[in-house]
Amino acid sequence: MILSRSLLVFTAILFFAGQVQATTFDEYMQRLKEHPQVSSILAKSDSLKELSASEMGLPDPKLILGVDNLPVNNPRFDQFLPSSKVFGFNQQIPGYGLRKAKSNAKASMSARQKLMAGYTLKRLEAIFIGQLAVYEKVNKQIDYAGQQLKHYKALEDYFKGQLESGGSVYWRFSEIDVERSIVEQKLNDLRAEKDGVEAKLISLVGEVPDVKVPSIPLINWENNPISVYAVSIAEEDLKIAEKGVEIADSAFWPNYGVNALYKKREQGASFAGDDWFSVQATVSVPIWASWNQKPKLRAAKAKKHSAVMSYDDTRRIWVSQLTKLSSDRDATLANIRVFTERDKAIGEMVKAAMRNYEAGNSSLESVLDAQINQLTIKSQLARQRSRHMKLSAEFNSHIIEEK
Repeated sequence: MILSRSLLVFTAILFFAGQVQATTFDEYMQRLKEHPQVSSILAKSDSLKELSASEMGLPDPKLILGVDNLPVNNPRFDQFLPSSKVFGFNQQIPGYGLRKAKSNAKASMSARQKLMAGYTLKRLEAIFIGQLAVYEKVNKQIDYAGQQLKHYKALEDYFKGQLESGGSVYWRFSEIDVERSIVEQKLNDLRAEKDGVEAKLISLVGEVPDVKVPSIPLINWENNPISVYAVSIAEEDLKIAEKGVEIADSAFWPNYGVNALYKKREQGASFAGDDWFSVQATVSVPIWASWNQKPKLRAAKAKKHSAVMSYDDTRRIWVSQLTKLSSDRDATLANIRVFTERDKAIGEMVKAAMRNYEAGNSSLESVLDAQINQLTIKSQLARQRSRHMKLSAEFNSHIIEEK
């Protein structure tokens, strides 16, 4: 566990080495655009774009150098009329429709990769925001837990005084021990969670940022599936499958070729010498289509049908997932309102308990108990705020923003 975390940190340091430490949230967002996951997908898109252009080119011509009808016993060019030196070339010309279909398919693949790069960047941003929110929550909860432990120590000292005064408060010590052990266990878990969050932040941006998470806008989705990245990517897969059908259909069209030969005949005893040339044009004929092109066309159509079903399934799944995600996000916002009001109410109770204690009308126990309860509410409020920011960023990351 320690070794893998160290390796993760070391890898991030190598990648972000030489970069100036970011100081604002926007600078970290800009840094995520250079993340290896995004860069690798964009490089693949550029590669496919270049391949799309290359599909329209012709294959390299073949040069021909040789001899014709040269006698074995006396290899000379001036003895027999058919003997000659040959120079020529062969140029294959695949059908324009096939080349165009292949080019369009690569262009669609390139567009899909660009969409994937945008989605990957949005997901990285959502993870970054989520980890920042968790990091802020953990620090607050660690502080609240530390304050609670101080209050439990004050309670213990208070009951020791009561015990020395003859009060029967033995049972309160066991209660304090149980409650304090729960807080101490939570504090240990929070410290471990903080270490994990720091490692994730370093893997994302190379350091643990000291920035606040800005307010996350609530995107109005309106149940429009095409605005969802995953659905749009599935739509691009469908377009690629359609281009596959075009490629298979274009394979029925003829391919062409040109052969040209220039033959040089030297002067001999019985021949004054002369040169001549040959030119040939070739056209492919799909006589084996039943065993070659037709099965490929059926396979391409089956792949397109699969892409159609996959698109429909993806659309249904993401409508359901985003509906639930938005519902969870809104429910968390409602919980924030509940805990905020509860925090205010307990804050008033703490002030009232303090006034009564200072007036001698109540014991210190009531004040400390109220303060401990308020810290518990504050901890829960911090958790809900972190969860809301995380869910909001998660939801937004799946939606394609309108330009």
